[in-house]
Amino acid sequence: MESEQALRPGATICFGCHAPLTGTMAMFGEIAVAAQALFAEVNAAGGVHGHRIALIVGDDRYDPAETPAVVERLLAEHAVFGFLMCVGTPPHLTVLDRLATANIPDLAVVTGASSMADAPRTNMCVANVPYHSNGRALGLHVRELARVGTITYDTAFGRDWVAGFATGLGRAPERSRWLGPEEAIEPAVEAMQAEGMEAVLAVVRPEQEVAAILHGQRRGFRPRWLVGFVDGLTAMLGAAGEGVIGSHWLHMAEGSDSPAIAEHRALMARQAPQIEVTGTSVGGQALAELTVELLRRAGPCSSRARLLAALDSLDGGWRSPLMRVSPRKEARRPVIFDEVALLRLTAEGWVEA
Repeated sequence: MESEQALRPGATICFGCHAPLTGTMAMFGEIAVAAQALFAEVNAAGGVHGHRIALIVGDDRYDPAETPAVVERLLAEHAVFGFLMCVGTPPHLTVLDRLATANIPDLAVVTGASSMADAPRTNMCVANVPYHSNGRALGLHVRELARVGTITYDTAFGRDWVAGFATGLGRAPERSRWLGPEEAIEPAVEAMQAEGMEAVLAVVRPEQEVAAILHGQRRGFRPRWLVGFVDGLTAMLGAAGEGVIGSHWLHMAEGSDSPAIAEHRALMARQAPQIEVTGTSVGGQALAELTVELLRRAGPCSSRARLLAALDSLDGGWRSPLMRVSPRKEARRPVIFDEVALLRLTAEGWVEA
């Protein structure tokens, strides 16, 4: 399909997606399942400008070695209008240039890595707030404290977070502990306690964040905990999580009194009862709603070029009810969310901090 080639009246708008439907990262594949649920309801109501929307997912198991073949198969077997909600930095880096060279819309890539968020790519946008921006917001929150530490992975992901955190702090953290992929977090917590840290940023898997907070409490160490991943912490920590600070661009599923979350639960019960309602599923529906809005703006005779023009038109004036902040396309970066809401954990769920 050429960039300017318009859709035929009534043609299905087909998006491709590579995502882990199996393997250790399969939970992130549920973002596509939630999007398919929203599209099913839109299609039942007549679609967008008379066009049905299809999201066809190829399972790459979050393995960069498999992603290129998955993408080529989707392109060969389907009339792909664009790619949508492809999951993960390492997998998507293997196909990024392929899609850019062909000017194929590459929307809402599920990453916030600087390697994708900072380069000027006109055919794409990333779904997440850049990790640097998340870190910056949390650093600003504890800027007045004298001793602040970080615990995260010794990867580009972790370095993005810590660099942003340092920007918000206005200085380097007093102590940083860098973990290997399978390294226990408890010794890092003990080091933070020994050095008298007043606040600790932990950007690791949610279960490791929980282990760090509970280990600290057992030792009488109660700094101001800041976390990178907020999904699921309410259930895992309960009352022990009171006061933990996180950040996000979405309303969280746990404990929320948002009517939009109640409607999301009902949608999942109707269309995707096999998946658990989490922040991942909320994100899938919110990004699907954004896609519908872009297709509406692109008009009844949409083309790839018109879809990308619709992306450029995002100016903060539209927001899904599931979003805490509004998407705004930056002129020089493929970023649509660069702000976050600070959240505080209570026994009932996340509230505005």
